[in-house]
Amino acid sequence: MKQKLFLCAVMLTSAFMMTSCGSHKPAPDLVIPQAINTINSVGLRELNLKHETDFTIMNTVSAEATVIYTVKKKGKNVIISEENDEFKIEWKYDEQNSQMYVDDYEGIARFGFLSNDYGRTFTKEIAPEYIVRNLAIYRLINQAKVRGADGVIEPVISTNVESRGKDIIFKASATAKLMKLNADAK
Repeated sequence: MKQKLFLCAVMLTSAFMMTSCGSHKPAPDLVIPQAINTINSVGLRELNLKHETDFTIMNTVSAEATVIYTVKKKGKNVIISEENDEFKIEWKYDEQNSQMYVDDYEGIARFGFLSNDYGRTFTKEIAPEYIVRNLAIYRLINQAKVRGADGVIEPVISTNVESRGKDIIFKASATAKLMKLNADAK
């Protein structure tokens, strides 16, 4: 009887230790401050409007963005930061779940999306190309808002990549024509 009782105690203790020591807390979902802007984007052929009667092309605007992509601790940490320290996000690799999660952040991440592009969120996307592209679009949208535009026509977005030691630098530029609808068009 003592042996059975001892064996049960050992089994219960082992089971308890396996669940308490072996369990892994899921990574917390951090709420990262994000400013998100969207703007309507169309090709000239899609408008079906008459130039100068229904709308006016105001002028062309451009915006640029640069982010720095850094891998640390042999791929277990990834940091993406804006070149002027506007924001910095750090992802960490969770070995138990075999996935990356946001571990820390600083600043406010600012992203812009063209109307057909919106959907993914920044915290789920680690690709620096995606982040730098949407930062450039955010800045382009702000320029459009300042100039009173109703939308942009034929945006062009390009990304360049260069290496600076262990850091990889992603630069994006976004250019578009600003469009203003004429209020008195019939």
